[in-house]
Amino acid sequence: MNTIFPMSLFLLVIVAPLVVGIALLILARRFRKDWAKVTAGIFGSLSLLIFLFYLLATGPYLWALHLEARWRPADPKTRAELESMLSLYTKSDILPEQSSWGRNHHLQSGERMTQYSLMGVPLDVVYTSSDAIVAIYTSYE
Repeated sequence: MNTIFPMSLFLLVIVAPLVVGIALLILARRFRKDWAKVTAGIFGSLSLLIFLFYLLATGPYLWALHLEARWRPADPKTRAELESMLSLYTKSDILPEQSSWGRNHHLQSGERMTQYSLMGVPLDVVYTSSDAIVAIYTSYE
């Protein structure tokens, strides 16, 4: 996983419009001419709307990457170990056909596939009947 790209993406797409928007709204009050105040206010507001849009659009993916950076190096072997490193998720058992990346996995006797929804971003894990991890499919990649 390339951690430089998501961080630079985060800074460029999310933080830059936030900073520009706040700066323009603060500067709008200091302008003397009405047209300059209105123009700075409009562009500042648009920048903040862009910030909110990208935060909502990329936030769950960035959260999933953050969680992956925690569990991948730890190499969890059981459901309890994996779930101790996850947060803000729901889970449900699914069939492999319902998985984006794990659709070709053939469940053996006693295995089940669980889909974790990390703020809406899927992470699919195959467990044995004793909750040992067989495979992890990062379907959000």
